[in-house]
Amino acid sequence: MPDADMDLAFKGSVFAAVGTAGQRCTTLRRLVVHDSVFDKFAKRMAAAYKTVKIGDPLDPDTLMGPLHSKKQVQTFVDCIAAAKKQGGRVLTGGEVIDTLPGNYVQPTIIEIDANAPVV
Repeated sequence: MPDADMDLAFKGSVFAAVGTAGQRCTTLRRLVVHDSVFDKFAKRMAAAYKTVKIGDPLDPDTLMGPLHSKKQVQTFVDCIAAAKKQGGRVLTGGEVIDTLPGNYVQPTIIEIDANAPVV
């Protein structure tokens, strides 16, 4: 909402969405943002996602580790494709990271209608 503490919402959202690589029941998967603050908030989130350190989860400087299996990587790829097909717009991320050994993907933000089937 427009009167929310945007700094708190931003920090909490980035960690809640990226810190577990989307693999925990408490992971933030959807974020509903009021129209009046959406552009500013989305731009800030996308910029933050581009700075996320991805790598070995045992490294204390790493924020985002790998997905747990190749199957989950394929699910990620399929969901990105479905979202695009259903009118979603990737604001950042959406790709598999082939330069690291393992099941790494980019943290991703997609703007999409809440009623899209993929949601």
